[in-house]
Amino acid sequence: MKIKDLKQYNDISKLETLEDGKLIGPSLFDFSQIFECNHCYFEKLEMEPCCFKNISCYDVVFKNCDFSNVVWNDNTSFAGDVLRSVLFDNCKMVGTDFGMMHLKKVKFQNCVGRYMNFSFATLKEVQMENCNFQNMILQETICKKLTIEDNKLENMEVLHTDLKGVDMSTNQIDGLKTDLKSIEGMVVSTEQAIALSKLLKIVIK
Repeated sequence: MKIKDLKQYNDISKLETLEDGKLIGPSLFDFSQIFECNHCYFEKLEMEPCCFKNISCYDVVFKNCDFSNVVWNDNTSFAGDVLRSVLFDNCKMVGTDFGMMHLKKVKFQNCVGRYMNFSFATLKEVQMENCNFQNMILQETICKKLTIEDNKLENMEVLHTDLKGVDMSTNQIDGLKTDLKSIEGMVVSTEQAIALSKLLKIVIK
């Protein structure tokens, strides 16, 4: 079903597929019953705290939306949820859970999301730019061509995640919690290298 103006529907939440649609709030939106969303634009929406199952999004823009405490993949036994060519622009994402998701060509810009979770997710060509993602979790996360620039990532937790070649030099990573294998080959600034030396339990004179 092709939709041009989603406001024409009295109860959008009953639609399982959204395509070629546009919806601008401010309004509260229940997105939990949507299984497929393609070529859509959403702005100023507050997503009800919900859990998705097997959702697929392609070529979608979320601008000034609130995803706080939303769980994108509630099916803990199947990592089938996919976000591809999706932009999150200036969104609130406090406690948002992307665990076990597949993200490809997804960009987060100017977003605020403490305690963001990407555990057991696959991130391919994902960009994070000028975001506040303090306390973000990367645990057993597959990262390919991950770009992270000018973000606040204090107290980030990185475990069993290969960040070799990922440039962290423009980010704030104070309080990083990690294992040494995960950050082997990670690119950092001189100041960051000195701070990370504490993980090696060495003393710099």
